[in-house]
Amino acid sequence: MRKGSDVIDKVVVTYDAGKKIERILDLIFDQNRNQILGFLVEEKGLFRDAKVIPLQEVQAIGLDAIVVNSKASVVEAHRIPAIKEILHKGIVLRGTKILTTEGLNLGGLVDLFFDEHSGLVEGYEVSGGVFADAYSGRSFVPAPETLKIGDDVAFVPPETAQMMAEQVGGIRGAVNATEDRFQNSADSANRRLQTVAQTVNEQLQNSVENVNRRLQEVSQNATEQLQAATDATSSKLQDFNQNATTSLTNNLVDPAQQKLYVIGKQVERDVLTPDGSILLLQGQEVTPDDAEVSDRLGILDELYRATGGSLTANISRNLQAAAESTSNRIGNATHSSVANLRHSIDGLATQVAIQQAKGRRVLQTVRANDGLIIAASGQIVTESVLERAQTYGKEAELLNAAGLDLATAVRSGASETWLETKVQMRDGVSVAQENLNTFWQTLKKQSEKLQGRSARAMKKQRIEQALGRPVTRVILDPQDNVILNVGELITHSAVRQAEESGVLNILLSSVYTKEPEISDQELRASEHGMAALVYHGNGRSQIEPKSILVN
Repeated sequence: MRKGSDVIDKVVVTYDAGKKIERILDLIFDQNRNQILGFLVEEKGLFRDAKVIPLQEVQAIGLDAIVVNSKASVVEAHRIPAIKEILHKGIVLRGTKILTTEGLNLGGLVDLFFDEHSGLVEGYEVSGGVFADAYSGRSFVPAPETLKIGDDVAFVPPETAQMMAEQVGGIRGAVNATEDRFQNSADSANRRLQTVAQTVNEQLQNSVENVNRRLQEVSQNATEQLQAATDATSSKLQDFNQNATTSLTNNLVDPAQQKLYVIGKQVERDVLTPDGSILLLQGQEVTPDDAEVSDRLGILDELYRATGGSLTANISRNLQAAAESTSNRIGNATHSSVANLRHSIDGLATQVAIQQAKGRRVLQTVRANDGLIIAASGQIVTESVLERAQTYGKEAELLNAAGLDLATAVRSGASETWLETKVQMRDGVSVAQENLNTFWQTLKKQSEKLQGRSARAMKKQRIEQALGRPVTRVILDPQDNVILNVGELITHSAVRQAEESGVLNILLSSVYTKEPEISDQELRASEHGMAALVYHGNGRSQIEPKSILVN
């Protein structure tokens, strides 16, 4: 609702042109309808008619201005018969004494409050009267359906005086301003607040169960996604063939990232083209042209590894990033659930407290952010006032205006019950937070396990690719003992010794990867393998011991 004096002297602005055209001089009040019909903007003069703005022409009433449709919204008063009649009577409300029909003085009329959309008057501000002594000389008179206004006095029904009396009973009595009233209603408040606390507790329990159920669902989904990723990675690693090194590198590290990585770095070993030509010598710096050439020749992945590019580290980074991303999403969802739970708890507490303002007198005006009046000074809080406060989010302000606050509103003979409920609320939030922490630890362990499995699979793949191939340099252990010399084949024993000596990476980075050109003569080995078939010339063959030499 709006206060009449707040509107007077406001500037009038047109919506179509954005121009200031008038100022509000007064309100046009129809006592028969108990309604504001419009606003007076220009009084009647010697040779001119009064000009008014009908309420239906008003688009909005703001803090600083009233917005109307256009300049045409201002019309001459005589064109609207109802307004013409009111102006002709010249009724002045200010100062009019309001009496009940039984002769009870409610005070002198100072202002009025009306709905800005319908124009209906909701009440009057009065000075003096039987309800004004304890409230700074002002009080709020609810507008009756009928108001009879005379020259000096306005009459209202006796029920109006009853509506002006504070009606504080039931649960609201638990927080009365005086100790006597508090004592009288403590037992009733205790019983009702216990009922409310039980309801709050049940709602809290349902909220906690919902949060836990959502946490379990999110945890299960994340575990399934991580397991699926692990299975997919293992399956791909098992399906690699002899050409898998290139595919693996490109799958794990984007070729564009490989190209950016190698430029400006020195190669740790010679890099050969597919036809055996030298592209880069050991120690040579990679230029952008070198990177482009290697990309065209299909050996960008080899250049990437030759400059120290790590596939395992990249896997770890990707897995860590994926795990953190999944955790962040889950964490955000869980924190959101916890925040919603806390918000619900605060909302429930506010709902319990705000009802205790009903029936109490407002000691100061409560306004919305746009200036709209939620409750006027001296007004008794009714259900409609509560709804208005909740609509505009001004419950706390209304409690304060009624002489209450959230802590006071919930403090009564049932304070121990309420305190127990609050403890249960906090415990519920703590349970949800603990579930989040537990899930995060589980997710970290799963991520570390996945990283370990992927690293082991990569190590196995590199060893399988290296076995049986010659090395391109001497492989030494920390005591400078020769494990393999240049050109010697990589064996299982060599791999084991290199791993025990901590030089396995050096060994696997020194594998000769070019396909050798072997003559027919060279194809004849000097010794049979353990499982080789030996032909004896009698049309039969058999497996010979490894120690038999070819003559």
